[in-house]
Amino acid sequence: MIEMAGGWQGLSTDLVPPCERLDYWREATNSLFPPTRLARPSYEGFYGQVSWLRIGEVTLADIVSTSLEVTRSEREIRGQDDRWFEATIQVEGEGAFSQDGRDVVTGPRSMVLYDSRKPYAMRFDGPYRQLSLKVPRAALRERLPNADALVARHVPASGIPGRFIYDLAAGLCDAPEALPEPIASRLEAHLLDLLATALLGADAPAAASPGRLSQLERVKRYILAHLDDPDLDPREIAGANRISLRSLYELFETEDMQVARFIQAQRLDRIRRDLADPLKRALPISTIALDRGFKDISHFSRAFRRQYGMGPRAFRNGRVN
Repeated sequence: MIEMAGGWQGLSTDLVPPCERLDYWREATNSLFPPTRLARPSYEGFYGQVSWLRIGEVTLADIVSTSLEVTRSEREIRGQDDRWFEATIQVEGEGAFSQDGRDVVTGPRSMVLYDSRKPYAMRFDGPYRQLSLKVPRAALRERLPNADALVARHVPASGIPGRFIYDLAAGLCDAPEALPEPIASRLEAHLLDLLATALLGADAPAAASPGRLSQLERVKRYILAHLDDPDLDPREIAGANRISLRSLYELFETEDMQVARFIQAQRLDRIRRDLADPLKRALPISTIALDRGFKDISHFSRAFRRQYGMGPRAFRNGRVN
């Protein structure tokens, strides 16, 4: 593995014996993205190179390789923490993608979104370059409630709205220089926002329940606007949006988490970003947690550890160091 500038890392098959390159490439890419299987007629002529940058919970990768088939089956999915959407942006070459019974061909300046919880297949018949974004499913669905309906749909990246995510992702990869820390700590939200905007251009049918999606989006906007209020709870949310408590719970039935868990997860995400923000380094962790709506510091610390696998102090120290 090669340490690059600005937090970028990279590796390639250059120094790997030809007969071992495919296995090496599989292990390398499976360490970055949910596990898959790779296949091609022969190992001869195979080459792969990838550089990547982790920006909060988002991973941006620049992948160059020769012809290859990539599959993710129930075998790879079983037992995995599959909480990701992935989006590929084709830069060079052509790819074929299949998921949910739909087939998509991606050429230069086109995109496709896929769900790592479900099987998929990807095929490249020649050399290619693609940019890949691994993003938390919950964060994308917060910005785009019908994201699941946009899986395996063609998304153009040659004009508005897809051009912005293409230009940002390609610009970051083409010049992997050091990012000033205040910019890096905010870039995660920008990438998610631009990806959600790009997906508005997907070739997808209208949502099955536009009224429900509109109401869910309105409720989520209200929650996010009042997230720092420690008295925000389901009853208050239902009353403010003029729906019954039962209707509120029903809105979240098909979501990854129920409304109370959604509130907590969004608060923790804001705190995580605050702890990574160098401009807020002098603020005590307890102050940040209380400002973001938590009433009990012990409860906050336990919830943070459950969500991120480490305590808030360890997280902040790791980002500082």
